Amino acid sequence: MSEETQPQWKPLPRLRTHEQVVAEIENRLVAGTLKAGDRLPPERQFAEALGVSRGAVREALRILEAIGVVEAGTGSGPTSGSMIVRDSIAGMAMVLRIHLQLASFTQEDLVEIRLLIESMAARKAAESATDDDIAGLRGFVEEMRGTHTTASYNDLDSAFHVGIVRASGNSLAAVLMAALREALRQAMVTAFESLEDPMSTMKTLTDEHAAIVEAIAGRDGDRAAELVTSHIRAFYRAVGFSDMKWAG
Repeated sequence: MSEETQPQWKPLPRLRTHEQVVAEIENRLVAGTLKAGDRLPPERQFAEALGVSRGAVREALRILEAIGVVEAGTGSGPTSGSMIVRDSIAGMAMVLRIHLQLASFTQEDLVEIRLLIESMAARKAAESATDDDIAGLRGFVEEMRGTHTTASYNDLDSAFHVGIVRASGNSLAAVLMAALREALRQAMVTAFESLEDPMSTMKTLTDEHAAIVEAIAGRDGDRAAELVTSHIRAFYRAVGFSDMKWAG
């Protein structure tokens, strides 16, 4: 190959020291040598082990804490180091909420991804849901039949829909759905409050939830998927989705 036809070399990116610390933690998570619940060394020991300044370690941990990857540890002794989080939903929701505001996602994008995840999950849940899964979903429905504020009803509604996805056996889909619902929590509450008769809407939604559960319990995946699809579409129509904001 002649010199003229060789691909042009480009400079490699220069990572700042704290970015190298973040990259090292990420590499260990990917390799499995770090996992949820593990505790990182105290700041001074961590800096010495990596051969970097305490400031670099501090900045790296601050970034990872902000995006929900680690929880800060204080004091001294065995509980002094930051810990890799066991539940990543809050961090994923925060990042997702920011990107929903920055990116050019449309409301149709959101409806479509919910339909894709939840219709698939309802169909799979009809095949794989355990008796405990079904009992849990029925429990949510019974709780929804009580008296609620729009916020408390929305929280139960979120738990119900996440419960369907979890019952499908796909843990990643369940985490993504939980993060999505958490990211949109305030928008959903605001949507409920904008309704002329929110209590009537809550009753309708609860009845639809009950029908979905019975389809899952009856192992009718096609029916469960059909009911979930119509349920989601009807709700967004009821709240005037075109006027809905990503976050309050």
